[in-house]
Amino acid sequence: MVFILNQINEDNQLRKLQLLELEALTEFRQFCKKNNMDFILRGGSVMGAVKYKGFVPWDDDADVAIPRPDYDRLIEIANQDWSEKFYLLSYKQDPEIHCYFPRILVKENVRKELGLPTNNKLGLTVIDVFPLDGTPNSIIKRNFYYLHTYIYRAIAGVWTMDVKGTVNMHNSKQRFLLKVLKILGVNKLFTQVELYDKLDILYHKYPLENSNYIGTMTGSLYKKEIVKKSWYGNCIEMQFENQTFLIPENYDEYLKQYYGDNYMEYTPNPKEINARTHVKKGD
Repeated sequence: MVFILNQINEDNQLRKLQLLELEALTEFRQFCKKNNMDFILRGGSVMGAVKYKGFVPWDDDADVAIPRPDYDRLIEIANQDWSEKFYLLSYKQDPEIHCYFPRILVKENVRKELGLPTNNKLGLTVIDVFPLDGTPNSIIKRNFYYLHTYIYRAIAGVWTMDVKGTVNMHNSKQRFLLKVLKILGVNKLFTQVELYDKLDILYHKYPLENSNYIGTMTGSLYKKEIVKKSWYGNCIEMQFENQTFLIPENYDEYLKQYYGDNYMEYTPNPKEINARTHVKKGD
């Protein structure tokens, strides 16, 4: 009985968080449209739109992608006054975010009023905002590009692994690699901000309009997130809860690359779900 009550409480809190994320998505899109830009749902959020017409039932975050030119402009114009409840933060504004891509967080007074937990040292992130970038057209150059980004991201990850209050989303192999790199002291070669700046230069090298393969290389699935540009196409509106948002036009191929051919039938087990959660329990 106690387990059932705890599960009900966790489910209610998860739904409260999802509805807050929906509010953030809606406000953020309004802000984007006012500034002649828009975002595209990414990864699990695309899965949610296609399979559930809303959030994946166990998902506790939202991910969006913005084409690089608009992404750069967004970081410049999104000050803390665009919303009463949310704000966007980039490492260029505050290194304590410990992340290359910017995140939309809940303002602390709102988080505390709602009784929601934190998922990083600055509070509660509800949306991750990824740049949609191009890549080299040559497969050889593209593989070197992947290697280049892996190296920078791995070293940058060493800086984050001991940051208190941040939920660790690395798998066991990645955590082992980060520990080895820390023992070797490679993180002492550059500060984390310097590594993010290097990644920023690298991601800017291949404009979307000249690339046959594009994606969110800075995401958690690395090169798996690079897909044929034609899969994005013109993007289409898809129902998501009581709103509609853009998703890749060829979402079927997109989701197959991310999650496998059986993505419409697959459901992770409780252990997998717990490993993917972005919010710490007990906060």
